[in-house]
Amino acid sequence: MTASMPPSDCIPGTNLPMLEFFPVDALTIDAVAGWVADDKARPWLDLGGGRQAMSARELFLMLTAPRNHARLFREPGGDRPLGLVCLNDAVNQMGSAEVWGVRGSYAGGPRNVSVAAFLLMLATGFVDLDRQVIGSWVVDGNGLSLMMHHRLKLTETGRQRRRHLMDGVLHDRILFDITRDEFAQRFGAVPAESGRTLDSLRSKELIHA
Repeated sequence: MTASMPPSDCIPGTNLPMLEFFPVDALTIDAVAGWVADDKARPWLDLGGGRQAMSARELFLMLTAPRNHARLFREPGGDRPLGLVCLNDAVNQMGSAEVWGVRGSYAGGPRNVSVAAFLLMLATGFVDLDRQVIGSWVVDGNGLSLMMHHRLKLTETGRQRRRHLMDGVLHDRILFDITRDEFAQRFGAVPAESGRTLDSLRSKELIHA
């Protein structure tokens, strides 16, 4: 643990900061739209069909669609959202989903807040939404995002060549995923949005076996 952060303020089993999730609503969507449109984020994103820009209304409809699970995150007890993390296509019958996110204020919040948000959303996908595998992709050259995926121990599964157009140049996308079993082995104590963990579910299964 870091000297400045007591264990109770960290996600169990990690030195990452604990965060709170809350839904996107009409009062927060303008801020989220601003984050997505920011030049620090926009070139790396694909909002569907290659689109990298949406009106606040279009973005709200996408993030609140039943098939997606989008949450803002903040420090516990805080009143300022620090970013957005989302599972796309999180209710399909194949048991899969795709995770992505965007940072809000780059100036505030604890260290590694984006890593923490992704970790908690992965737990939510596996525990609350019963996903069996969650995937992601990163544009080649996005060093911070690549480091985050490796820190979260996602497996690099392949490369889509010349898949992402950015500033008129085609870049590769690097593919990642993590299975429910892998997450349970590595992060079984990490709580989902409901507060449950894969460790707690496994304990109940053993009791009732």
